[in-house]
Amino acid sequence: MSVIVRNEYGAIAVNKSVIEKMIVEDILDMTDKVILCNKKGKVIKDNPTPLIDPDYFDSVEVSEKKNHIRVKVYIIARFGNSISRLADEIMNRIESDFRMLKLDLPNSITVCFKGVLSSKLIKRNIEVVRKNA
Repeated sequence: MSVIVRNEYGAIAVNKSVIEKMIVEDILDMTDKVILCNKKGKVIKDNPTPLIDPDYFDSVEVSEKKNHIRVKVYIIARFGNSISRLADEIMNRIESDFRMLKLDLPNSITVCFKGVLSSKLIKRNIEVVRKNA
């Protein structure tokens, strides 16, 4: 699947995996605040190799139906960080990725907090959604 958008620059086609990789890289820059996880809340182990581990892509979903783009990210917050601030920062980074590619903003961005990590993982199921018209 690729996201195809027509705008004043012409037709732009971007493969879904490219967008997912950009989002994963943005969130990996925030490892002091969040940890990537899958849909079930299982932590994706940190990989010290310079390449992005394919398991990281389980934490990001980009879908398109009838020109409606939806982005969903699954993360675990580190203790002491504000969930609303983290969600806002992640959503701003995702929107900047779309702006950089000259794509329309996603219709909805959902950040799913599957837990909070202090000395042990405390399960949570909090969704923060931003809708763009």
